[in-house]
Amino acid sequence: MSFRLKTVLGIAIIEGFLLMLLVWSSSQTLENSTFRELEKRGITAVDMIAAAAKDAILSNDLGRINSIVKAIVDTEGIVYARIRTNLNPGLTPSEESAGDPKYLTGDRVEDQDVEHVDDGVYDVKKELTELDEVVGSIELGISTAELEMIREQSLQRLAMIAVIEMLLVALFSLVLGNYLTGELARLETAARTVADGDLGHQVEVTGTDEIARTIRSFNDMSRRVQGSYQELQQSELLYRSSQQRLDGLVASLLEGVCLLDDQQRIRFINPAARDHLLKLGNSSVEIGATVQFPDLKREQVIVDSGLAAFELTTTVNDIPHIFELTSRLVPNQQDNEKEYVVVMRDVTDLRKSQKALQEHQQMTTVGQLAAGIAHDFNNILTVILGYSELTLKSEGLPEVVREYTIRVLLQGERAAELIRQILDFSRKVESESERIDLVEFIPETVQLLHSGVPSSIEVKQHFDEGVAHVEFNATKLQQVLANLLLNAADALPDGGTISIRTDLLKIEEGDPQWGKLAVGDWVRLRVEDDGIGIPSGLIDRIFDPFFTTKPVGKGTGLGLSQVYGLVKNHDGLVNVESVQGVGTTFTILFPPCEAVAHVPPQEMQRVRRSASSAGPKTILLVEDQPEVLNALEFILHSLGFQVVSAIDGEKAVEVIQKRGDEIDAVLSDIVMPILRGDQLVGELLELGFDKPIFLMSGYFPNEINLEDFSGSIAGFLQKPIRTEELKKLLSVLLEEDPAEN
Repeated sequence: MSFRLKTVLGIAIIEGFLLMLLVWSSSQTLENSTFRELEKRGITAVDMIAAAAKDAILSNDLGRINSIVKAIVDTEGIVYARIRTNLNPGLTPSEESAGDPKYLTGDRVEDQDVEHVDDGVYDVKKELTELDEVVGSIELGISTAELEMIREQSLQRLAMIAVIEMLLVALFSLVLGNYLTGELARLETAARTVADGDLGHQVEVTGTDEIARTIRSFNDMSRRVQGSYQELQQSELLYRSSQQRLDGLVASLLEGVCLLDDQQRIRFINPAARDHLLKLGNSSVEIGATVQFPDLKREQVIVDSGLAAFELTTTVNDIPHIFELTSRLVPNQQDNEKEYVVVMRDVTDLRKSQKALQEHQQMTTVGQLAAGIAHDFNNILTVILGYSELTLKSEGLPEVVREYTIRVLLQGERAAELIRQILDFSRKVESESERIDLVEFIPETVQLLHSGVPSSIEVKQHFDEGVAHVEFNATKLQQVLANLLLNAADALPDGGTISIRTDLLKIEEGDPQWGKLAVGDWVRLRVEDDGIGIPSGLIDRIFDPFFTTKPVGKGTGLGLSQVYGLVKNHDGLVNVESVQGVGTTFTILFPPCEAVAHVPPQEMQRVRRSASSAGPKTILLVEDQPEVLNALEFILHSLGFQVVSAIDGEKAVEVIQKRGDEIDAVLSDIVMPILRGDQLVGELLELGFDKPIFLMSGYFPNEINLEDFSGSIAGFLQKPIRTEELKKLLSVLLEEDPAEN
């Protein structure tokens, strides 16, 4: 049923009920008022008749009584009239003049009110008295037909008015219903339009009534909804953009990130986490899958407070991987459930880098220690070697003393070589490289080392054709081969075979063993033995400095460390594989290079200045170590020089200021507590000293920046100082002055 029909029927029913109530109430009111009027009329008529008929009754005037009765009956609405008298009980009006005969038979009972009339005649009676004595009575019957007719006419008029009113109300209701339903229909259509997506739809306002105000409110609501929706769309776009950036960021992380519930079921996972979990042995890593971590219980990973951190090691394709895991509780207020974010990192390369850094720091520390020790040892060896050489030059030296002195000299030389090896190992000494043909170089080196290899050991050499040359310092490469060959020989106490092989190794992208090296061809040198092998627990330490498995006195622990340092310093790589009881293989990879002629670098520029005059030359010797100073004084005297000594740089400056003209050259140590040798050079140049200046040091040249003095000094001498080297360095002073030729 439509709203319009409901409105019309509702109003019609209510109006009909109200009209019926009105008609009934009106009819009751009309009836009551008519009845009262009739009763009043009856009383008034009786009173008038009584006044007119009393005298006739008292005078017993029958004619007059009959005429009164007749006149009364002729009155409209009077049905009968009767006058009785007690003075003459036989006196009665005639039937003709008393009205309708059927109402004159017998005595009629007076009606108390009109409402109780049941025969259509209202009976009224009044007694006449005289001197408190009833002398007669008057009876009157008044017809109620007229009253009924009036009442019916009134009811008809009321009914007609009600019908007209109901029709008008129905018509108004119809019009109102059409208006309301039309406006509501417009609102309904607008609401559907808004629901279909046109959030800003507006409805035309055609009036100022409540419906119009409702439409205006609807229009205002639609505008606000449209504005809110646009803001929501903008917020949603921003959220989606942020979510996409966040998803992209999380997806691009090298760290694996996953969200787990308290049963270790996956709720979120990024690609890196999928890869890590698969490597950790999980077969399913989809949303909802339960994951496991090797060697970890659920209670260790799922913690309710703080941060849980672990390291797990697994093997993938025979390659060990180390994973670092962290787990933390993430409160989920929406679902009131516990969730845990687990971050996984493959720290395999990091651990390797940390180990390499630790090794580098260890090497740096050892190198610094070695450099300091080498400086002091070189000073000591300068004294030992200097006095030994002076002793050997002495005349009449007993043979046994000469033999002992030669042994001391040889041991000093060996000590100096050991110091060089220590510095080589610590990578403190840079040496010039040259291009070396391994096919020629290896057999020559093996031949040189032949005496150090027992005859019970067979050395085999295998060279592939087309093996490229390598760029290496020849002396250092010889040390590398000597260390590897003699180590292999030590692993064969009962004899065996040592194989030296060279070939080209092509490294592909993602090579599991050599992946860190550049892709391309590398020269591979392998030294293999079938000896006792290296225990697996020691193989990671064999390149550590001072680590050795040989008995005391048989090894220094620097051989393989030196190999490692030299190869790495030449951009190569060393690897070792060993099985106890089977043998050991050392592999060295060299960057290949073309075979071209090697051009040695230029020597340090030497400044030649003219000597002061013919005859013995005077050297200003500057050295802060007294024993070294004394030894060098003796050596210089043995070479024919006069010596003026200074214990530090300041003293040397004073000598030049006082006796500068007498000094033909300066030989100064570099590292001194007061005014270093390099600073002394600057001071002497400022003083205008233009004679040769020579520097010496127990440190190696690469540790002292000599480039700044290359044009200011005549030469550099490395300690320990040999007599012949000193003589060669000072040869510029032994030559004759060109001006004298």
